[in-house]
Amino acid sequence: MLDDGRMQCDLCPRDCRLHDGQRGLCFVRMRRGGRMLLTTYGRSSGFCVDPIEKKPLNQFYPGSSVLSFGTAGCNLACKFCQNWDISKSRDMDSLADSAGPEEIAGAALRMGCKSVAFTYNDPVIFAEYAMDVADACHAAGVQTVAVTAGYMHDAPRREFYATMDAANVDLKAFTDEFYVKLTGARLAPVLETLKYLKHETDVWFEITTLLIPGRNDGDAELEAM
Repeated sequence: MLDDGRMQCDLCPRDCRLHDGQRGLCFVRMRRGGRMLLTTYGRSSGFCVDPIEKKPLNQFYPGSSVLSFGTAGCNLACKFCQNWDISKSRDMDSLADSAGPEEIAGAALRMGCKSVAFTYNDPVIFAEYAMDVADACHAAGVQTVAVTAGYMHDAPRREFYATMDAANVDLKAFTDEFYVKLTGARLAPVLETLKYLKHETDVWFEITTLLIPGRNDGDAELEAM
């Protein structure tokens, strides 16, 4: 709690400072009284069985199937988002279907999926839900995959990735200018996530970069990356 009566959300570097009843930039984390509430806990915006290569993961159980699901909201504001109808729609928060952790793990088993992927929107913002699903999946012998932009503070990052078996991190560019102008975020926290995954975890991770002509595809930037 801050001196002015607001409560700070410490999950990601946005550090949203909220009055009672107010939501953060992600729209799904809301202050209610003296606690932070995840409004999308236990509800999904959709499910799909995919090949693991679609996540994309090239060397994590290649040839296997993955049960993909997401919720609503996002802590970035990418101007080129392909899932904007999920990540930024105010309606998705109320239209989502009920899906408890054990239900998701059970569905993965029934459909022959080796893993469950938290995708479509960033699992960082529904970390509590994702971690509970991951625990249920591990109890059932199912692996877990985070498809994420990696924009997260250190303490929750450690707790979150302790429950993940693999991750695909979307490194959107290699300049802070791109991040600020086109995503509303910063580059440094993403690099910290990548360094953490590489040096301090056993999580299998791969990196994806969407090249946008004239924005992040210069030779010097790619060399630096």
